[in-house]
Amino acid sequence: MKFGIMNLFPAEGIPDHQVLKNTLEEIQIADQLGFDSAWLAEHHFSRYGILGNPLLLGASIAATTKKITVGTAVLVLPFYDPIRLAEDIATLDVLSEGRLKIGIGRGYQPLEFNGFNKSASDSKTLYREVYEILQKCWSETDWSYEGKHFKYENMNVFPKPFTCGGPKILHATVSPDSYRDRGLRGESIITSPNFTPLPVMQKNFAVYDGSLREAGFNPGDFEKPFMQQVWCGASVDGLEAAANAALSYYRSLKKFVPGSEDALAEEAKYYEAVKRNIDMLTLEQALTHGGNFGSVDKVVHTLGKLRDSLGINHYIGWFNIPSINRNLAIDAMVNFATEVMPQLREKTPVTTAA
Repeated sequence: MKFGIMNLFPAEGIPDHQVLKNTLEEIQIADQLGFDSAWLAEHHFSRYGILGNPLLLGASIAATTKKITVGTAVLVLPFYDPIRLAEDIATLDVLSEGRLKIGIGRGYQPLEFNGFNKSASDSKTLYREVYEILQKCWSETDWSYEGKHFKYENMNVFPKPFTCGGPKILHATVSPDSYRDRGLRGESIITSPNFTPLPVMQKNFAVYDGSLREAGFNPGDFEKPFMQQVWCGASVDGLEAAANAALSYYRSLKKFVPGSEDALAEEAKYYEAVKRNIDMLTLEQALTHGGNFGSVDKVVHTLGKLRDSLGINHYIGWFNIPSINRNLAIDAMVNFATEVMPQLREKTPVTTAA
């Protein structure tokens, strides 16, 4: 199993420059601790997350770390010009010497779509076209393309990536239908299913693996990055602080969830259910289902279940939960790296009691 850290870049009550500097320092610490990857979220127009350009910060990370991979979680494809995005990604792939993975998604926040003068109703076709164009930019010469939104003729785009064909692309995946579609296309996925019961996750990942096999792929050849809020330690006060931070975060998320007037018709019911669940969320539920919080033994046990029952082989811990004390988050990251990661690096089943 590989391990990463996740960063949202919230900036409530913190100067913007300090948020960026703190995160860069935390990623440098993660590199020294032996984490495999650092993942950067993209958001716009609110202090929910202030990093609008993960690739730009990724260049600084590549220049100031030795081994850690830079990941995006995720680039919101409908907001981009595909040619400029292809150039920027390829440049970072070259500068990092292949230490780059690109998570991509369609986006969901009405505030962001409105700010870029984009319609959420076009998000699916924009997403697919930008993705297809990226592939052509990185692997073809004298190529042409015609879609609903973009048209090009006899194009050559430079620089070419350090990684042949471009860096690994991971598709943000939520719904059961998406797991099947990704598998049939042989596409890699990235997920963050907090509050999703284990049996539901087992079903989704079984659908994905079955679809990969149906399309002629070996599921064992695919990484399965899985993001989750984490706090690891022996302090009761620290555990309570992590749970309170998680609860506060999920409650703040409600104002960014699309309403029925903003969501795609097929997704409106899902988002309304999300809002209802947030309204009913308790501290105890945040502690038990909102992430992976507890002692070393408990965190190891949870990770073992994810690995053995879902096939998760790349676990991304979100330690710096919005509003949590930064020192508490860093301590948890150190505990995780020194006491949890060594137990999960091997493939032997985990039998530690919860």
